[in-house]
Amino acid sequence: MNKKELKAQMIRKEKTVDQLCAALGISRSAWFRKINGASEFTQGEITGLRFELELDDHLTGVIFFSEEVS
Repeated sequence: MNKKELKAQMIRKEKTVDQLCAALGISRSAWFRKINGASEFTQGEITGLRFELELDDHLTGVIFFSEEVS
């Protein structure tokens, strides 16, 4: 997951963690576990974030499905 791009999109769309947690029906602690890689966003949560942050297919891929290869 690309945490920096997710945060950048949150800033672009002026959305806070609390607003997104409320929209997704998750707690702040669940949010931070997910963005820090301890657990993953569900398909439903990704769909919700696509709506809330107005993510197109490209940005969705960049944020949620990009893997860094060394």
